[in-house]
Amino acid sequence: MQTNTTNHMITIKTEKFKTILIKVTFKAELARETITERILLANVLRNSSKKFESKKALSAHLEDLYGASLSVNAKKQGKLHTISFYIQVANEKFLKSAPPLFEAALKTLSEIMLNPNISKSADQQFDKDVVDLESRLLREEIKSIYDDKTSYALKKMVAKMCENENFGISGDGYIDDLANINEKTLVTTYESMLNNDEVSIVVLGDVEHADVVSLLENHFKLNSQMGTKLSAVENHLSPVEKQLSPIDWEEKDMRSMTTLKEEQIVSQTKLNIGYRTNTRMTDEDYFAMLIFNGVFGAFAHSKLFMNVREKESLCYYCSSQLDNFKGLLYVYSGLNATQVPKATQIIDKQLENICCGDITDQELLLAKKSIINAKRSSLDSASGMLSDLESGLILGLTADEFVEKVEHVVAADVSRVAKKIKKDTVFTLEPQVPLESQATTGLSAAEGSK
Repeated sequence: MQTNTTNHMITIKTEKFKTILIKVTFKAELARETITERILLANVLRNSSKKFESKKALSAHLEDLYGASLSVNAKKQGKLHTISFYIQVANEKFLKSAPPLFEAALKTLSEIMLNPNISKSADQQFDKDVVDLESRLLREEIKSIYDDKTSYALKKMVAKMCENENFGISGDGYIDDLANINEKTLVTTYESMLNNDEVSIVVLGDVEHADVVSLLENHFKLNSQMGTKLSAVENHLSPVEKQLSPIDWEEKDMRSMTTLKEEQIVSQTKLNIGYRTNTRMTDEDYFAMLIFNGVFGAFAHSKLFMNVREKESLCYYCSSQLDNFKGLLYVYSGLNATQVPKATQIIDKQLENICCGDITDQELLLAKKSIINAKRSSLDSASGMLSDLESGLILGLTADEFVEKVEHVVAADVSRVAKKIKKDTVFTLEPQVPLESQATTGLSAAEGSK
């Protein structure tokens, strides 16, 4: 349990936007026993406070703040679980006769975070109707994952791949947990978040650092409610105090590859392959791994798309993505069941070719351009700039330094990191065999349903 935490606050002064974005994040170690209650807590806090007891009341208030937007989300991030509160509001300096919108936004965020609708009696509890409603909605949301077969297959593979690791915990929560969570137990979860989580605050916009610090200390009551002290820095990439890192260093003793199949009523087979890259975000090989993914399967010009889909016409889609907090690589594709063996063979061949140095100048150039363009375009929005800051805090790099690192990667670097990649798990979600087909193949109904 994280105790005596320090609050980190960063202001990023920029004249690029006519809005101000505020994000407050509570960070805790990812844990199976708390994941569902933290997700439910985020939903309850978003939709009920002492001042704004309903979604309608909060929406009306946000409209009064010139259409401000507010959101709360819970997220699995590497080895951490975070609950983040966002509010974006117009900068009053660009409006005629506008009230102090920035301060009003801070007050609103403080109300949502620090003044929840908890009864003041000795038996403290959240509003039962709100908790019951949000519990039902969360139950339905978890169930809905089953209906999105692409997402379901990927999540199922990751769960199997990391079943004995902390990373195998579902970031969506667990339906079975909801029966033991109620309006009283959530108060304990809330108090634990306030007292034990590490807190980071980012304010991005055309604001003055000293003014932001003063308003935060006034309206957020940081010293008494959210930690021990405030470390405030301006336009800075390195935290003043050491922060919790999302990088998951837990390793798996890989003795053999795991193969898993499941049958459902689907029209299209989902082939998912999970690999261990043995490269995390803070490793020296991180940028070479980014380029590898760009060459391998991240884009429409990558080897997987060009060979598995375009050249061989084996699948409807075939792509790859990295989880750089854990050091994992996922390949996911949709295809006919009869094409799985050949598609798997060609996917394996693309990785083998990269290991052997089969990377053209054009493939390397396109991968770099795509990554650099994505980085630069992210800076065109306040939320994108905020994401860039957060990754920059982990890497210790500005956006320009990130681009420079990407540009310096050569083909030999890409081949070298590719050789570290090991196939871990293959999960195939296949269509159920119809009963009439089972009869012709000699399968009994019971065998066909397995």
